[in-house]
Amino acid sequence: MNNEYIVNEVELRKAIEQLHPDGELFEVRIINKNGKSNKIISGYFKDADTLLDKLQTVDLRGANIYITLNQIKSELFSRQQSETFVLGANSTDDTDVVGYKWLFIDLDPKRITGVSSSDDELKGAYELASRIYNYLRDRGFTEPVKAVSGNGAHLLYRVKLQNSEYNKSLIERCLKALSMLFDTDAISVDTANFNPARICKLYGTLAQKGRSTDDRPHRMSKIIGDAKICEPTDIKYLEELAAELPQEEIKPTKYNNYNTNDFDIEQWLDNYGLTYRKAPYKDGTKYVLDECPFDHNHKAPDSMVTVSSMGAIGFKCLHNSCSDKHWRDLRLKFEPDAYEYSEADRRIDEGYLMHNRDLHKEVDEHKPAPALPMFMTARMILDYKEPEGEYIKTGINILDKKLRGLQRGKVSLISGLRGAAKSTILGQIILNSIQNGHTAIVYSGELSKKNFLNWLFMQAAGRGYTTKYTEYEGYYCNEEVKGPIADWMNQKMWLYNNEYGNRFDEIKDCLRHEIKDKEADICIVDNLMALDLSTFDVDKYEAQTKFVWDLKSIAEELNVHIIFVAHPRKAQGFLRLDDVSGSGNISNIVDNAFIIHRNNSDFQRLTEQMFKWKATHEAYSGTNVIEICKDREQGNQDVFIPLWYEPQTKRLKNYEAENVVYGWEKPSTPIDDEWEVASDDEIPY
Repeated sequence: MNNEYIVNEVELRKAIEQLHPDGELFEVRIINKNGKSNKIISGYFKDADTLLDKLQTVDLRGANIYITLNQIKSELFSRQQSETFVLGANSTDDTDVVGYKWLFIDLDPKRITGVSSSDDELKGAYELASRIYNYLRDRGFTEPVKAVSGNGAHLLYRVKLQNSEYNKSLIERCLKALSMLFDTDAISVDTANFNPARICKLYGTLAQKGRSTDDRPHRMSKIIGDAKICEPTDIKYLEELAAELPQEEIKPTKYNNYNTNDFDIEQWLDNYGLTYRKAPYKDGTKYVLDECPFDHNHKAPDSMVTVSSMGAIGFKCLHNSCSDKHWRDLRLKFEPDAYEYSEADRRIDEGYLMHNRDLHKEVDEHKPAPALPMFMTARMILDYKEPEGEYIKTGINILDKKLRGLQRGKVSLISGLRGAAKSTILGQIILNSIQNGHTAIVYSGELSKKNFLNWLFMQAAGRGYTTKYTEYEGYYCNEEVKGPIADWMNQKMWLYNNEYGNRFDEIKDCLRHEIKDKEADICIVDNLMALDLSTFDVDKYEAQTKFVWDLKSIAEELNVHIIFVAHPRKAQGFLRLDDVSGSGNISNIVDNAFIIHRNNSDFQRLTEQMFKWKATHEAYSGTNVIEICKDREQGNQDVFIPLWYEPQTKRLKNYEAENVVYGWEKPSTPIDDEWEVASDDEIPY
């Protein structure tokens, strides 16, 4: 048969190499232009050569050709259509699939059945694919296969999941979540692509919907770019995406007289002046807000309230800065008592938000502080108006909830055994400060300036911008993003040059000057042991005490939060605050003290002995733990917060699927040029 313009050999070989490498079994189906089941031709193959040869035996005019995506059972190769095409033979069904290899996202323009897409419709599919790609990249998904189907755009994310009811439901919920978030009047996510035996366009073959016309031509399907090895996206990121689907609100609330069946979302939106555009999506209705209630710079269509067909209500803003905001947060913003919210809870949440240095500052900085009597009565103290405390968020969610963040004018101590991730925590505090508009002054006595910056680059880059070494274990930051990261940190992070020495009596004056000159919000000193304190006192412990008092004085004088690291002495048992190197005065002077632990067998054995924890204790769920040992303001103590270490980014995460996106990442252009170039092929007839 003359299928010269229907099959592109180069593109088809690339598709097999990408989708089913190394002789993996797959099925190809040829469906004629009528699409009737009795006209389906099926064949099982293990390589591109045999497939290309057998395609020449079939008349492909008017037909569309598809391929199975997931891993199928090897026994299917014994069916009658093994390495050939047979009309009406049994095709692969869900029970024939071993496991999922791909999360298949098909973005198809809405149009009359049986016709090809117009150029404008195809452009709309590319735009939506780019938005979804950027969204999933920012939430930790690995790089996908991008493809042109001929009539729409495809994103295929590599996964590694067993064929089970849970995983089938998970894939379905992921597609429904994307449909809810991104469907438009013109383009939609195909939510039917969740079953294990799902087929997709065989790239390298012509899409032949209807008759080819100038307005709606037939186009060649193809994978964009070269075939590459795609890393699987971990199931935890799929579960995080699926969790975007709203859950039905079952708790009675004040608004609807504590009756869950009478909640009128449109009336609620109108009552609080939230203007919107109502639009359907496959599983319900969404109300696209003109602007996000949490950030008025986020305009439509980026924020929405959704109501599923089952009545579940959700809120979502697609911007990273609002990624932690959900329906409950939106309700509480306008109805503080909607969930019988306690005053104590409100105070905690208000404190959690007090990270902006100017948020509550109404004091005239040029006016001298009033003189206070040496001794004060209870009435005097009650009437005295202290300025509101200002807090810097660390990015460790539970710690920020418990402490409100790191209070300006205070000093914190961090300790931990070698390899516990002290530098990792400090790096993230620096980046989170920059993210929130703060300036950091840093002394790093043990790392060279290049090593310090490379570590920070890894953490700032995040998933998708680091690469695994081929010759040994570990990852490195991609060169092309170092410049944008450095530009983003510019003027917000100042690192002391160790070539100027480590005498603290000199360094402290430099720190004081730089904190004042740069109007810094946070200062990090890593670490106590790297500093020369000999000029303070001949007694090492007395010198360390004076060192901490000096830090305390600088913090109060310049209203900056200072964190310093002190290594522990060799502890015989479980590491406690008393084991920190130096005199006991150090832990008495500081306002906050934290210990970083690795969750290893020693940690579990010693905590079981000391605290009688059970094997199911929450602290054991993470790879590392940060312990709040001292909190002078709130009184927190013996609070253990689990964190998850990610080798690819050298980050400690609040939960396994967390993927923080820092401000150096610029939004991609709406239309990915790769899609545009890949669809420019003309099909000669």
